Amino acid sequence: MDILPQGKLRIIPLGGVGEIGKNMYAYQVLDQILVVDCGLKFPDEEMYGVDVVIPDVRWLAENRDAVQGIVLTHGHEDHIGALAYVMPQLPGVPIYGPRLALGLARGRLSERRILDSLDLREFGADDKIELGHFTVEPIQVAHSIPDSFALAIRTDSGTVIHTGDFKFDQTPVDGRLFDVPKLARISEEGVLALVSDTTNIERPGFVPSERIVGQTFDRVFREAPGRIIIASFASQIHRMQMAVDSSARFGRKVAALGRSMQTNMDMAASLGYLNVPEGIRVRADDIGSLKPKEVTILTTGSQGEPLAGLARMAADEHRQVHIQEGDTVILSATPIPGNEDAVWRVVNRLIARGANVIYDSLMPVHVSGHGNAEELKLVLNIVNPQYVVPVHGEHRMMALYAKTAEEMGWLREDIFRTEIGDVLELDENQGRVVDRIPSGSVLVDASGTAGIHEVVLRDRQHLAEDGFVVVVVAMNRETGEITSGPEILSRGFVYMDHSEELMQEASDHIRQMIEGLPGEGPREIDAIQADVRQSLKKFLEKRTNRRPMILPMIMEL
Repeated sequence: MDILPQGKLRIIPLGGVGEIGKNMYAYQVLDQILVVDCGLKFPDEEMYGVDVVIPDVRWLAENRDAVQGIVLTHGHEDHIGALAYVMPQLPGVPIYGPRLALGLARGRLSERRILDSLDLREFGADDKIELGHFTVEPIQVAHSIPDSFALAIRTDSGTVIHTGDFKFDQTPVDGRLFDVPKLARISEEGVLALVSDTTNIERPGFVPSERIVGQTFDRVFREAPGRIIIASFASQIHRMQMAVDSSARFGRKVAALGRSMQTNMDMAASLGYLNVPEGIRVRADDIGSLKPKEVTILTTGSQGEPLAGLARMAADEHRQVHIQEGDTVILSATPIPGNEDAVWRVVNRLIARGANVIYDSLMPVHVSGHGNAEELKLVLNIVNPQYVVPVHGEHRMMALYAKTAEEMGWLREDIFRTEIGDVLELDENQGRVVDRIPSGSVLVDASGTAGIHEVVLRDRQHLAEDGFVVVVVAMNRETGEITSGPEILSRGFVYMDHSEELMQEASDHIRQMIEGLPGEGPREIDAIQADVRQSLKKFLEKRTNRRPMILPMIMEL
C-alpha cells in the first residue's frame, strides 16, 4: 500500500457500486485505512447453489495492520451481513456500530463462532470516534431501521460526508428525525467530498412517511376475515412495531416464524427498540389453538427466497402454517432487482391456494427507506461538497445522480462514478482515479465456504441449461474390446422414455468410435474417456442443438 502525501485522501469502493447491496468502502489517509460498512448481497437466479455474495477483501487483508477499524452505518444485511465472513481475515480490527446494528450482527457472528474473538464497540448520536488519522462523527438519519447514521469522516486532508442509507421522514415511527442541523453545521466548515446513496434517484419527489404503512395495516386488520401473514425482512424493526401495534388494536396475537425473525424480535425488544405489550406474543406452535381472526404471523420470504417461510407456505411445505381460504398475506417489501421473478412466483402460488395477497402496487404496505430525487438533491445542497461521489446503486442510478449533480452546478470533472476497486485520490486541487486494487465478489455456498470458483458456477449454469449425459462402457483390460455397453443415462437433457431412438443411435455411435480407435490391445482409459466425451458432444449437438455435460465412465474388467 502506498503511503499518501499530506493533504491527499483516497476513497476505494470494495462494494456498493454498480449494484444494490454488498456495501463496503475504504478511506485512506497517509498510512491508515478506515472501512465503512461490511455488507452482503443475495445471489441472482443464475448463481446456482450460491447463498450470499460478499466483497473481495484481499487488499484489506494484505494491509490489515493499516486498518484502524470498521464503522457501521446501520443494521441492514447489505451493510453488516459480510462481517461473519470477512472478520477472520482481519484479526484484531475493531468494529464500531450503533447499538441495534451490533445487536443484529452478534447473532450472525455467534452462528459462525467468531463472536468471542471480536472487538465490538457501540456508538451513539452524540459520540465522536477517534481512529488514528480519522475522527468519525455520526449524524442521525431517518431510514427503515432504527439507529441509522450518516458519517462525517474528518481528516487533515478534508472532511467526507458518507450518507449511508437515508430519507427525510418528518413523522418517523420511532420519533427520531434526520439531524439536519448537525449535517448543516458540519457542512458549513467545508466538505471535500459527499459519498451519497443513489438508490431512488429515478423516483421524483419525496418518499412518504413510514406511518402510512401503519395506517394501511390498520385498514387491512380491520377488514381481514382470517389470519394475517406479513412478510418482510427480519431486520425491519419498524414494520414489526406497526404489526404489533395493529394486532393490539384489533385483538390479535402475534407469532414470529423463522429463526431470524424470532431472534431479531427478541433482540429488538430486549434493547428497547420494539415495544411488545405483555400477552400479545405467542409461540408458533400455538397458532392452531387460536381462531383465524385472532392471529398475526410475521415471517421472512419477502424476496421469494426458496427456503424462507413465505415460499414454504406457498408450496404447502411449512410445518406450522398451511395457507387456507380467508388468509390475508401482506408482502411488506419491494423486490430487490433480480428477485422479481421469484417473488411473483410465490405470490401466484399463494393466490392459487386461496390467499388474498396485498403488495405495494395494490396498497401502500411498503415505504422505501431510501430518499427520492428531491431528498438526494436536498442533501447535495446542504452539504455543498467540492467533489461528488455517487455510490450504493446500479450504474443507471449512479449515472442519473451524476447528471443531476451536474444540472445543479457541479462540474463534470468534480463528479466521480467509480467502479469497485478504483482508487479515487482527492485533494483540494483535483480528484482522479490513480489505481485499481484486487477486488470483486466472493460467492458463498450453503456450507459457509467462501470462494466458489467461476468455473464451478459456469458448470452449474451449464447443467441447469442443458443437463448431463452419462456414458457407461465396460472393456476388457487385456484386449481393449467392449464387453458391456455403451449404456447412456440422461438427467435434465431429454426425457428418456421418449428418446429411445436417439439414445440407441448415440450408443451405436460411441461403440463404433471406440472400435475404430487405432491400435490393438489395452488403451489408456483417460484418452478413451476424452475421445468419448468429444465425439458424443459433437453427435448430440448436431442432433439436438443442445450441449449437455458429458460424463464418460470407462470400466476395465
